[in-house]
Formats: sequence, structure tokens, C-alpha cells
Amino acid sequence: MKSTDTRQHLVIKKRPAALASAVDGKPDAYASLFELWKRSSVGRRAATMVQYRRVLDAFAAFNGRMPIGEIRRKDLLAFRDHLLDSDQSPVTVNHKIGIIKTLFRTAVDYELMASNPAVEVRVLETQQRKARVAFTVEELNSLFRAEIHAEGKRPRGGGREAAFWLPLLALLTGARVEELAQLLVGDVRHAEGLGHYLCISDDAEHAQLKNGASRRRIPVHAILLDCGFLDYVAGRKGAGLLFPDLRPNSRGKLGGYFSTFFSGYLRRKVGIGDRRKVFHSFRHTFKDTCRAVGIEEEVHDALTGHAAPRASRRYGNEQYPLEPLFEAIARFEIAGLDIAHLYTRAPVRPRYGAAFRPISAYYGIVIAFAMPRPGQGTTPFVLAMWQGLEAGFDIESNQIIFGELPRNKQMLVNAWIEIHREELIANWHVGRLSGEYFRLDPLR
Repeated sequence: MKSTDTRQHLVIKKRPAALASAVDGKPDAYASLFELWKRSSVGRRAATMVQYRRVLDAFAAFNGRMPIGEIRRKDLLAFRDHLLDSDQSPVTVNHKIGIIKTLFRTAVDYELMASNPAVEVRVLETQQRKARVAFTVEELNSLFRAEIHAEGKRPRGGGREAAFWLPLLALLTGARVEELAQLLVGDVRHAEGLGHYLCISDDAEHAQLKNGASRRRIPVHAILLDCGFLDYVAGRKGAGLLFPDLRPNSRGKLGGYFSTFFSGYLRRKVGIGDRRKVFHSFRHTFKDTCRAVGIEEEVHDALTGHAAPRASRRYGNEQYPLEPLFEAIARFEIAGLDIAHLYTRAPVRPRYGAAFRPISAYYGIVIAFAMPRPGQGTTPFVLAMWQGLEAGFDIESNQIIFGELPRNKQMLVNAWIEIHREELIANWHVGRLSGEYFRLDPLR
């Protein structure tokens, strides 16, 4: 006999264990929420997962592990103020609140919360002060006169030789601490006719980069050559890490412990008390100096690995051409920097510093106009610079009138002047009146 019961039988799916724990208010509700979020976050890096879990645990500990459904905006505001009172920067606090907001979005999706209480909770722009600032030249000189660079100390906590080289590299390349800490010996490469450069990439298994724009090449500044950087590289035979004494932290970052060490070194040994001055301040110093000496924004963005804001700059080859990068590094000069005590070779510096006006560059040679030196008269000449050497070439006679260059580089300059002599003379006279010089094609 058939049943006359017309009620429909509802099929109730079993709730995920993580959801059941979070709904039932068990002590592991926060861990369960994390697991729910983790399910929908496939592809995130392990380090990101660890960071999210730590922030959620910190919030849970702060609020006494109150039931998730009872959390209100005031609880987030209290946590935000607690972080600020703990001397964490506004940028860091906003980042942590953003993590909680993301996790609570999952809670709303699973109906564990009616709404997301973290929305609109942040440190207001008017409350923020710049989290990281550049070093002054006086601070840089003090740093490089402290015990590591002046007395030869190589502390274990600073990675031995890394303690000496990482500050210099950061100052003269603008690279991030992790980018430098994870360099391999083979990442110091040579471009024929240009010079040495650092290859920043994440090709190695241990390497991590912030984003795709971080893959780049940075020419080695002449000051690093003067300090014996290539000698250090040559002494690190093999294909291993350039700074093997750096220890990775729990997230696998080779620069993590070093950053902490360096901040302490600045406070205790150098006497720089401003907590906004940290290792990342070298990057700010590099950018400020690039602007001061007139390096184009597109070029110093390519040097520092900043993503291009305009779509047109994302077209073309994946890697920025080396020639303009070498030209820019040749112009990079920090006025008042005094680290001659670190030189292992007699430095040869361009006499004109940032005052010259580059008009072309090729094969590592930078061609520029500069004001005549006393006693030189007004004969049109160009300044040719290559790896710290310079020479002035009379445009009409195509002869060196001061300075020196290797013979093969001199011949390249001579060939270029022969091609552009008439344009150079016109450029010289117009520029003397207007202060503006037009660029000329490089030697092909």
C-alpha cells in the first residue's frame, strides 16, 4: 500500500567539521574559521597562511576568544588601538586589520556573522606619519664610521660579511633586504662593454620576490668596485649563496633576522634613535637621490623594481635595457657621502658629479655635456665616462683634451663623434644659451 504522506523529504548535507565547530562556539572556533578561509584560498603561499593565522590568533587572545558571532566594531577598534599603542606602524596596523577583514568576510559567507565588523576600521590618513624615511648624509657617514665598517667587526648575528656588504649594496642599488640576502654568487654577472650588474630574480628554489616587477638587473656602482666588491665575489667560489652566514627565519626569509639585527645596530652602535630609520630607509635614500640627480622616473623605477603605473610602459621586452640603467648609475651620486676609508683601490671619480647633462649612452659609456672647467675656454667638448673613468673630447678635433679612457673605449667615442659632429656643435651652442640639450642616437 502506497503512503499518502505527501511531505517532501529534505536532504540535509552534513556540515563541514570546521563550520560545525565555529557555529557551536567551541574553543577552536577561531581555528575552524581559519580552516574555512583556507579552503577558499588555494594557491596562497605558505608564508601568507602563517601570517594570517598569527594575526587571527593575536586578535582572539586580545578579545578573550569571545564567540565569533558576538564580535562588534568596537572590538576591532580596541584591537587597532592596542596595536598602535604597541608602537606598531600605521601601515602594519592597517595590514593586520585588513587580514582580519578578509577572514571575517569568510565568516559572513558561512553565516557565522550577520555583517563584517572590520569594514571601515583602519588608521586614518591624518593619523599616519611616514613609516619609513630616508637617511641623511650625516647619518650615513656615522653608520659607515661605526664598528662594522671602521673596525672590521663581523658580528655573527649580522651574517658576518653580510653586515659589511648589505648596507653598501642597499644604498647603491636601492634593492630590498631579501633581494640582496638571497643573492647567489652567479647573480653577479657581466655585460660585455657595459660592466657588472646584479641579477635580481626568483629562479633559485630559495628565492622570493615581492612581485613580477621585482625581477630586474641593477648595475654595480663604481663605489662598490672601489670597496672591493668584485674581490669579495671572486673569493666566494662556487654557485652558492653570496652571503652564506645569513640564517633564514621561520618564514624562510634570509633577510628577516638581519633586518632585526640592523635596527638594533642603528640604535645601539650608530646612535640613530629615530625608529623610522631602518634597513628599508636605504631604499628611500636611493629613490630620493635618483630624483635629486635628475634620473628619469621610469629608469629609477626599473632600477628599484617598482611596477610601471602607465600601461604603455608595460609593453616591450620583459627586462629593461641595460644601457640606460648603466647611464643612470653613473650619474648616481650622494652629495657629502664620505666612505673613502672603505676603498681598496684608488677611486677615479668623474669631476662633474651630477652637474653634467647626459646626451647618449652605449656599451657602458655615458656621453654628456658639462660646463667648461677653469682655464679650458669655450671650445665645444663632450665628456665621456666609463666605470669611474672620464675624458673630455674636443668635438672639432676629436682628440682627448683631459682625462683618460681605455684605448678601445676611446675608439668608440671617436667613432660616435665622427658621426654626430655637426649635431654636437649645434647642441653645444644651443644648450649654452637655453640650458637644454637634446639626446643623440647611440653608436650601433
